[in-house]
Formats: sequence, C-alpha cells, structure tokens
Amino acid sequence: MNILELQRRAKIRHEPLHVGEWGTLLFRPDLGSQQEFIVGVIAAIEHDQRPHIKWLPTLAKLSLIYGGALTSAEAVDLLQGVEMAINSSFHESLSGVEVGTPHVRLVKCGYIATDDIESELNIMLKRQAGAIWQEKNPRGREMDDDWAYSVMRTALESAMEKRSIFVPGRSILIAGKNLNIGLDTGRSYGNIISARYASFNTIEKHIYSSVVDVTRAHRFGARSSDPGLFVVLPEIDELTSRKTIELLSEIEEMGVAQFSAPDPSVLAKKIESWANLC
Repeated sequence: MNILELQRRAKIRHEPLHVGEWGTLLFRPDLGSQQEFIVGVIAAIEHDQRPHIKWLPTLAKLSLIYGGALTSAEAVDLLQGVEMAINSSFHESLSGVEVGTPHVRLVKCGYIATDDIESELNIMLKRQAGAIWQEKNPRGREMDDDWAYSVMRTALESAMEKRSIFVPGRSILIAGKNLNIGLDTGRSYGNIISARYASFNTIEKHIYSSVVDVTRAHRFGARSSDPGLFVVLPEIDELTSRKTIELLSEIEEMGVAQFSAPDPSVLAKKIESWANLC
C-alpha cells in the first residue's frame, strides 16, 4: 500500500475561483481578404456582470504587416469600440454578444476554470496570438500592486508594533476558495491596489476583481465590519484619477468601504484609521 499516494488523493482540493466559458477575438483588417489575426481573448465568468477581455499588449507587429494602411492608433480605436459594443450587449454568456463591426468576430472556444482570470487570459492570448504577440516596454515599478502593497507595509510599520494586519502572500483559503486578500483586521478584510496603469479599462477590471475577492471573504468569514479597498491614484493623469474615483463611488453601493489618494503616505493613514491601529 502506497501511503503517500493515498495521502495525496485524500488532500482537499479547492474549487477554482473563476469558472465559465472563453473565446477568441479575431481581427480582419482588410474585409476583402480572408486574413485574420487573433488580437484578444474573452471570458464570461459565472455571476460576473461584465465579460473579461484581454487584448494584445501592442499592435505594433500587425501595423508592420499592413504598413501605412493600418496604424496602431486606428486599430486601438477600433478595438476600444468593439469592447464597448461587447460590454453593452453582454448578458451572462458569450451567446448573443455583438462586436459592432465586420472587422472583428468572436469565436467561442470552450470551458475555463482558474483561480487567476487575468493571468489565465494572458497565457491564452500569448498562446493564440502567435507571431504577432509582442510585449510592451516594461512600465515603472511604481505602477503595480506589489509596489503599492510594499509602500503601505513600510508606512505602517510603526503602527503595527503589536499586530500586523497584512496577509502573508496576499492569499487566504476560505470555504474551499483561494482569495486574493491583502489585509485582515480580525473584523474585516481589505485590499491594496494601484490605479497607476496605462489603461482605465485595466484599472476597472482590477478594482472589480478585488471587490469580488474581499466581498466573498467577508461573506465566507462572517466578518462584522465592511470590507475595505485602498487605491493609489495616478499623480498626474487627472482624467484617469477622476474616472477611478467615480468608479469607487459606485463600489460603495456594493457595501465596500473605499479609500483613495495619489500619495501613498496619505493612503497609509487611511488604512491605519480603518484598521483602528492608531
């Protein structure tokens, strides 16, 4: 009898956090040609009100193929319009979704199950796009969640002499589900995220994904206080900051306490007050 094998089989396996269906988004630059390119992937996740869409990081290689007949800016404008059409016609599944242009078509591919939808879609797109995949130039470190999280930890070190509210690895397992959670006060859960991304669409998806995690953790953990979301805003881009603040105001209606500021030290004070560390 192989005891190790029995132990492995008996180990509890949590259900994937995200399940649903996915598909590819094919772009035909020239309607007179049969040449198509996969420029994006899409997923309809159970219980999510909006689809998850991942486009190529850059369309530079596609522009090189067509020369002056297709610029990256023109293609980006078209795909932004496609995303708007998809969002407005989406109802729980990919069936019946409209793309709004004959240049793009959606092809359903099958079932998807994952704990990290953004990472999974990125892997799928990289695999499907093939030769026209190209990474963008790396953005500065002061634009991602790792940076925001690290800055908050440093700013709150003095206030956490007796206890820490930061979740190791920013991951907890509750009710068989692995959730991305950054803060745990004992009364509530919270997350720290960045809004210093190049696209508001990325920020919006980021915020909604984080809200789903903290509200699920709050419900499964039966916490007494409202969950919290802390967002580091862009320092210069006023339009993106305004749109992010408007989105966060809508988030409050979902029962999530939201706080935002462009200065990480100011946001750290808000976390301190929220967690009653002072």
